[in-house]
Amino acid sequence: MNVHSIPTGTAPAKAKQRLGPIVFAVDAAYAVPLATALRSIAENNQSAWPLDIHVIHQAIGEETKRLIFESLPANSAVIQWHPIDTLSFASGFSTRPGVSRMTFARILLPQFLPQTCNRALYLDGDILVLTALEPLWNIDLGEAVIGAVPDYWLDNVVRGPGATGGHRVKRYFNAGILLIDLAKWRDERISERSLDYLDRFPTTEYSDQDALNVACDGKWKILDRAWNFQFEPTQAIARIVPEQRPAIVHFVTNVKPWKSGSLSPNVAFYDVFRSRTHFALTRWDRVRSGLKRTGSRLLARSTLLRAAWSWTKSAMRARASTSGRENAQ
Repeated sequence: MNVHSIPTGTAPAKAKQRLGPIVFAVDAAYAVPLATALRSIAENNQSAWPLDIHVIHQAIGEETKRLIFESLPANSAVIQWHPIDTLSFASGFSTRPGVSRMTFARILLPQFLPQTCNRALYLDGDILVLTALEPLWNIDLGEAVIGAVPDYWLDNVVRGPGATGGHRVKRYFNAGILLIDLAKWRDERISERSLDYLDRFPTTEYSDQDALNVACDGKWKILDRAWNFQFEPTQAIARIVPEQRPAIVHFVTNVKPWKSGSLSPNVAFYDVFRSRTHFALTRWDRVRSGLKRTGSRLLARSTLLRAAWSWTKSAMRARASTSGRENAQ
């Protein structure tokens, strides 16, 4: 475990209940969104500095860790890095296209925190935090194991995990933001029960989210949707007046605002936070992304252009294949 911390002696006196630990689980491909999410948290939670951040990760190198840490305001956070060297326990489990296998790491989250921790806040990497998190952190969970926001789409189906296992749940939550009572999680054996579900239904459509919903069925508290506002591809944060903006925005689809050429209407809004990290886009990055975005829009509007582009790609592949055979002779 690596720790990036503020200089010794500069931490403020512990005068109130601390926010944290805040936990992420990401791989190296999520370095940019992780740095951006952390920047948004730090800027909107200055009263909670230094923030207690834990990152369960796979293959994030030391230089990338340094850049992520130095993307935050000075003295704003302590980051503890927890490598998960193997996800072999999940080798037989499937994920939807584009979903990292690191999604299964959150099932094991309590293993990476001290037994003395009685609460944790788990956040996915594809989020922005736009307000203080203390009101969320201090929610009374009562007898619930976790607090979560219903999944906007799957909760209406009610049978989220039922695609392969036939398990019906009372309500279905999105697992991207979880307020966790760690003692109850351990007592209820949520990790073990989730893994048992995945062992029985390894191709369940929404992977660990399905498993967690089954394990926590009837044991979770519904939180206000502002704490996990699940953005659709065409929704724009900038069009929401600041006073009505959600606390945590969650980019749940594959239309991610940090991807080059993204058609998300939130590219500029997201870039406000990213530009203040060590992963800010260069001028050329912006030009290249803009050109890709323009091309994607043209292709989306023109059947003829799409057909021409498809033919061009096929011709290029055929030419490369022919060239490869000739070179091999």
